Amino acid sequence: MTDYLEGHKPKTVVNNFPLGLALGIIIPILTLIFINIEANRYLTFSEFLSRFQQSSSLSALLSLCAIPNLGLFFLFMWKNNYKTLKGVMTATVLMVIIVYVLKFM
Repeated sequence: MTDYLEGHKPKTVVNNFPLGLALGIIIPILTLIFINIEANRYLTFSEFLSRFQQSSSLSALLSLCAIPNLGLFFLFMWKNNYKTLKGVMTATVLMVIIVYVLKFM
């Protein structure tokens, strides 16, 4: 029985790029929604975003929303799920590009 299992790597559902990309995009969005609920209960979500845009601090808000990706980064690095880690990093780089465009364009 051990000969059959030797050299056999079990496939994990967690170690794949699309999962990391999806988590890297969804977690900042959920963070943004959480900040909206906790900080401004009386504003709608679109009013909340427009106030940040009018005060030129939308890029700072989006930067804060990307911080939970750091936790995902360390979790997947600790678990050696490098494909998922690449997805999280790709989503974070996309967030950086969006923040850059909002800040300087």
